[in-house]
Amino acid sequence: MSDSDESNASEWESLVEVGNYPTLTEAHEHGLVILAMRQPCWVAGPHDHGGYTLHAEAEAAPAIARELADYTAEQQQPATTDDAISDAFPFPAGWGAYSLWALTLIVIHGFQNSTPWLTDRAASSSISLITNHEYWRPFTALFLHADASHLMGNLLSGMFFGTLVARSIGPLRAWALILACGTIGNTLTSALTWPEPFVSIGSSTAVFGALGILSGLGFAAMLRHRFHLPWAKTLAPVLAGIILLGWLGGGTQGGNTDVLGHIFGFASGLTAGLITGQLTPATAAAWATKTAPSQRSGLD
Repeated sequence: MSDSDESNASEWESLVEVGNYPTLTEAHEHGLVILAMRQPCWVAGPHDHGGYTLHAEAEAAPAIARELADYTAEQQQPATTDDAISDAFPFPAGWGAYSLWALTLIVIHGFQNSTPWLTDRAASSSISLITNHEYWRPFTALFLHADASHLMGNLLSGMFFGTLVARSIGPLRAWALILACGTIGNTLTSALTWPEPFVSIGSSTAVFGALGILSGLGFAAMLRHRFHLPWAKTLAPVLAGIILLGWLGGGTQGGNTDVLGHIFGFASGLTAGLITGQLTPATAAAWATKTAPSQRSGLD
């Protein structure tokens, strides 16, 4: 950036004015926005009427004008924590949908205690699915639990992740995707373990599907803003999801945790969230509404 007295006449003939500011500080601030676009700019002033003007090359002027207008609009609408949460989660939490899911799990668990054959007929089983073609099992297994503590753990984690997905894409679509990802996760687990007689029950595959959906939605949002962000930040939602997957879904040595189900549930959810975010730009963009101002500040 240089003052007008340092520029020769031939240079100024090819430049156009892109901004007018009352103080040198404001002119420099908006000049940094232009430099962040990797475009050169010059400050002229102070003028007779007071104030300073920004000048840039004519070819880049339209793009610079749009970027400066966006920057000014952002500065005039300071973000609050409540605004950021509202933008990222535009839908209701869907407590009705969650309550229906939770009540179904509780009622079915009661039937399990009084009807032992229910678990045998509805558990996810590699042999029953692939050899006997009992295709309902990957889905029905999501509603069965070994004991009360197993049930309670999934109810609590499902409440947390499920309502976040509901607030991101809407309750009906959220729970449809969550159950679909859980079913796919169980199916892939059975396919991988067959012909070994692998059997599993529990809704945790769907819960980790919800975690994957959240990561996928965040990743889709970051991809849309990748020109503003380095790859480390673009991949942050996925890395965060993988860390949570390892922390919550790894199980304990010698335990009965269905680690493969958790992994495949998360992977299915990650894929579903990425596709959903790409097909619904408004949903994906909501996740990254606040990234552009903060990233611009970093470039400044």
